Amino acid sequence: MTIAKYPSELDDESPLQDVLTWRIHIVHSRLNVHASRFLEDVSGIPLAYWRIMLSIGPDRPGTHSSIRRKILMDKGQLSRYLKAMIADGLLEARNDTSDQRQQQLSLTAKGRRTFRKTLPKMRARQNYLIGQLSKNERKAIFSALDKLEKAADSFDFAA
Repeated sequence: MTIAKYPSELDDESPLQDVLTWRIHIVHSRLNVHASRFLEDVSGIPLAYWRIMLSIGPDRPGTHSSIRRKILMDKGQLSRYLKAMIADGLLEARNDTSDQRQQQLSLTAKGRRTFRKTLPKMRARQNYLIGQLSKNERKAIFSALDKLEKAADSFDFAA
């Protein structure tokens, strides 16, 4: 098995394709473009809206903090999207009775309709993407992603 070259080993001859994080970035960017175009055709919403809607679901209110933890979005950026979704009639905010500093965010009737219309089509998209991999490849990629996620949360390596 060939071990990829890492940034410290790069020279003028080394393609970025050999850098793991670069490859993940490229695939992530292409999947985002794909999802954005697909969502625009399906429901006319941006990808960030969809991720927020998924984190809340049709019947589970969430707070700014809980949504941010799930989708790992910058606080300021998330706040701007939440305000826009409220203005677009997709979300509603209510004061949290147990913590006045928080608001409970939930989908409006329009938001739930958009969610229910979009979900089966996004699941079909996921099935299409996963369908490009064999059963063994699916198991391997999810196992590898689990390990990489764990490694990204740890700094137990020698530089």
